[in-house]
Amino acid sequence: MKDFLRSIHERVLLYDGSKGVMLQRRGLKGNEASESWNLSKADEVKNIYNLYKQAGSDVIQTNTFPGNRVTLEKHRLGDKIYQINFEGVKLAKEVAGDNTYVAASVGPTGMILEPAGDLSFDNAYNIFKEQLRAIEDAGADIVNFETFTDLNELRAAILAAKESTKLTIIASVTFNENSRTLSGNSAEVCALVCQSLGVAVVGANCSGGPDSLIEPIKRMYSVASIPLSVKANAGMPALVNGEAVYNQKPEQFSSYTKEFVENGVRLIGGCCGTTPEFISAIKKELDEIKAPVLELRSSSTITSAYNYLDLSKDKEYSIQELSLTEDKAVNMVKSGDFYNLFRDCKTADMDYLLIDFGNIKEPFDIGGFISTLSFSIKKPLIIKAESTEILYKFLRYYPGRVGVVFSDNTETSFSQLRHYGALILNEELEPMTSS
Repeated sequence: MKDFLRSIHERVLLYDGSKGVMLQRRGLKGNEASESWNLSKADEVKNIYNLYKQAGSDVIQTNTFPGNRVTLEKHRLGDKIYQINFEGVKLAKEVAGDNTYVAASVGPTGMILEPAGDLSFDNAYNIFKEQLRAIEDAGADIVNFETFTDLNELRAAILAAKESTKLTIIASVTFNENSRTLSGNSAEVCALVCQSLGVAVVGANCSGGPDSLIEPIKRMYSVASIPLSVKANAGMPALVNGEAVYNQKPEQFSSYTKEFVENGVRLIGGCCGTTPEFISAIKKELDEIKAPVLELRSSSTITSAYNYLDLSKDKEYSIQELSLTEDKAVNMVKSGDFYNLFRDCKTADMDYLLIDFGNIKEPFDIGGFISTLSFSIKKPLIIKAESTEILYKFLRYYPGRVGVVFSDNTETSFSQLRHYGALILNEELEPMTSS
């Protein structure tokens, strides 16, 4: 079978649609774990996979979306995490054969990350890593992280896949009517951060009908250096007899296909409420469309969790510098007095914040530092640090793409910085060609 990355650059690939609505039609109860059917009713799950393949899907997604420890333990299935995810992929592989890709669907944990919630970044990372082990062992071609509403949780998932598997990664985000996630991340920032981390495809899913995803897809395409994916719902649901009913018809749903393709989409399918009929309708549209050449952009952009700045533009930037080289600032960092440390930064007048960690090498509460920084400063960030330990920890946990001024020009350093998606800058704060 042709390499997935090669295929997606040559033509538009067709995803499948919802598993939930298909399982409900076969008797799935509201309080039942859909992924448990991978073990108890494998033939039904396999039949659903096959219906989507017959409808024209180039990529079949697995019935593993909520297959993480947090969700499965709620259904007293915590001891079956490996089996449920392994079988979900295995059944799809049996249907896919040699001409269809299998993408393991992985959703968010359902918990809120610190500091707003109780889930730490490292615990989220380990939850995803556990699920990914079974997915890779079963032979998935791709992992699709989808329906994420918090960019930092998505970052934890991406890093877990990068550091523990060889799977091709797709990252897909859910947006509100303002093209921002529930956590406030913009569509552009989501695309920039995900592609900096090395995912193969970034996109949007769920949210609402296809009309609601046109704008976030356009915003993503405006900054994208990789292909995009989209999976909309079959319109907005209505609650009928306690069940969500989607009223959009396949032909209306598929009428947005051309506009998506014209805006960088190379992988298209359906989310909640969609069925094989919707996939067949999209296929008919794709058969009539000649996909334009992708206009992908190289990126010299830095971001916070909320905003972004392109440093390749020939202009003067307003910089606010925060130096942590003075005794007072060092003491504030070591004592955890981060609120007062950031209080005097004039964010309204600056394009980005430059933090110089100087020679701070002793451990400090870097999680608290980053949380307060992200809350206080919405503008993008460039950092300097002599300590590689502090630098790498900062890059791992910061919920954006950081610009890094780093004096050690060895390839090892560049490789580690790129691993975390950093934009590498020289002493004049100009993007370096190796980044």
